Amino acid sequence: MTVTDKSYKDLSDKAYWLDPQHKEYAPTLKEGNYRKFGDTKYKILKTENNQKNGMQAMAVAPVDKNGKVDTTEVVIAYAGTNFSDAKDRATDLQTVVQGDKQLEQSPLHPFQGSKIDGQAISAQKFANEVKAAYSNSVITTTGHSLGEYLALLIAAENKWRNVGFNGPDPSNILSDEAKKWIEANPGMLVNYRNRADAIGNFGGNGTGAEIKVSMEMGTHLNPVDYHQLSNWAFDKNGKLQIPANEYNREAMIQQAECYAMTEYIAKLYDLEVLHKKFQASGGGISTNEQIYLDDSRALAVVETAVAEFKAVTAHVIKVYQEGMDQVEKSWKETLHVARQVGDMLTESEILAELASVGCTEKRLVMEPCEAYQKKINKVKKMGTQFDHLANEIKQKYRGSQTKRS
Repeated sequence: MTVTDKSYKDLSDKAYWLDPQHKEYAPTLKEGNYRKFGDTKYKILKTENNQKNGMQAMAVAPVDKNGKVDTTEVVIAYAGTNFSDAKDRATDLQTVVQGDKQLEQSPLHPFQGSKIDGQAISAQKFANEVKAAYSNSVITTTGHSLGEYLALLIAAENKWRNVGFNGPDPSNILSDEAKKWIEANPGMLVNYRNRADAIGNFGGNGTGAEIKVSMEMGTHLNPVDYHQLSNWAFDKNGKLQIPANEYNREAMIQQAECYAMTEYIAKLYDLEVLHKKFQASGGGISTNEQIYLDDSRALAVVETAVAEFKAVTAHVIKVYQEGMDQVEKSWKETLHVARQVGDMLTESEILAELASVGCTEKRLVMEPCEAYQKKINKVKKMGTQFDHLANEIKQKYRGSQTKRS
């Protein structure tokens, strides 16, 4: 299954309940238990409540309608800051603000004595244990606030997908290898941020994960109100809803890009699993693989993956084309207003006046459209790669049927 934005939000919320000091503490969140979070039932595979530094995390897998645990995709959810916990406050100060993975002894620190592992290190140790136990699973991460900071860090260092909320950016403590992977794989990390949230927007956007959304919540709220996980809304399919306003146009485009990447990774994973089963050593098909190929459901997986991916990419290309149409429309409207105001000027004089304040067709139309076209070409290239693998699998399937007949 592909985890929805809403499911990530639900898991991010429930990760807080691992903390005995939290008002919603749930002692039933234990390894091996089954719990329903939002609309989905999960088996809790592993949990941690680190007594030394306050890090909480849980790994879960969804349960299908037949009651079977589906570990093809495992989600690690990290808990955010419990402001009543001095350990969490120390992590915010020393890891998030100062960029130190260790918790140093200091007057502000609740511990005395030598250094201890910070939450960033404990978060990676937890991830390593999950990865070792579920080596054939696709692992993704999520979290809110400090939890998303940790989730982003772990996802980047392990080359995993992430979707989280209101997280400070961890680029100040990322390894060079993680930074290179992020640059080569845009769209794999998604950090939904409220434009007015001073806490979640801390640390800049070095990971490029930010999708900043104007929530239209007014200007007289307590600053913490803008940081709340409960502010986010979702559609019936679990997709995070971005309010339709001028500021959010770029956020909508970014979200479409991330959905395309998610679909690409998810469906490509399905195909690669099939490909490994189809591909025997030396390029032939073994007896066991032949038996698998006889199952018509294998080909159905390929056909479904191709159809669903094409639907997503068509939507993304449509979003880009609408963006191109919008910048063209904005330029025409700018010219129309300028002509009305400067009706005593020639066309060249009007264009020169607009250029003097940075309004040129090149800057407002040609350059954005060129950028959109590059994005369209990239999506089409992803589709070509996807088609190539799908066709290879189908050819092996049909070839095996011919040999048997």
